[in-house]
Amino acid sequence: MDHGDMLHSQWNTSYIVLSYVIAALASYVSLELAGRAGQNFKTTASRFWLIAQALVLGYGIWAMHFVGMLAYQVDAAASFSAGLTLFSGFVAVALIYPALRVLHGGPLTPARLGLASALAGAGIVVMHYTGMAAYQLPGTEAHIVWFPLIASVLIAVGASAVAFYLFRLLSSAWAERQPRLTLTGVKIGAGLVMGGAVIGMHYTGMAALRYHIVDELKVGLASGGVDTSLLALIVGVVSFLLMGLAVTSILMDAGRGGDLGEMDFTSAAD
Repeated sequence: MDHGDMLHSQWNTSYIVLSYVIAALASYVSLELAGRAGQNFKTTASRFWLIAQALVLGYGIWAMHFVGMLAYQVDAAASFSAGLTLFSGFVAVALIYPALRVLHGGPLTPARLGLASALAGAGIVVMHYTGMAAYQLPGTEAHIVWFPLIASVLIAVGASAVAFYLFRLLSSAWAERQPRLTLTGVKIGAGLVMGGAVIGMHYTGMAALRYHIVDELKVGLASGGVDTSLLALIVGVVSFLLMGLAVTSILMDAGRGGDLGEMDFTSAAD
């Protein structure tokens, strides 16, 4: 290979599918939690469900991101910086939680929805590109392609806006009036669409970076960091444990007649 050549890459379909499953599952569980958090955070139960929602959504997006990164396979030894990897996960949850508080802090107006979406979108974007910076390919340098980068930011904010509107809708009086089967169908459909939007942002963001070879002798030599196979195992196991714990909590709450999540409902359009 000549100096400055593009690094050859290909995509692992299995990891792409897994990244979508994680994103869709996290979206669906977040929608379930939204209905329990409601819009009144004066009770311990409502605050618990809100924190759970932020953790599930933030971690789910983070987990999808790194599984998606593993789907990007190159002719070089890749590794991840442990510090940046952990920081990127923290950023996602740290900005999604206040975004949810803004969303539920009063009547749903375009300004409130826009601010909450911007906060969550910023968290997703920072998480993504910090995670990309954690991806180490010795002997290469990354070049930015601006159009997909800008598109990834717009997708992140737009997907957050749609998700947040659905969160408010599912914690409103409208949701109380719907048959259980209808409400479940809406949540499943919305989760599938939201999952598609989340991975759409990720893979658009991936297209914003091109890796060029600058030192052929270093290509293939892994730098210090988290091994990708170990990361895949950890992220996969923790993801499904967290989702399983959230689903178990939801089922236990439902079995008690929803007492834990009892709340005051107001219209999403108030």
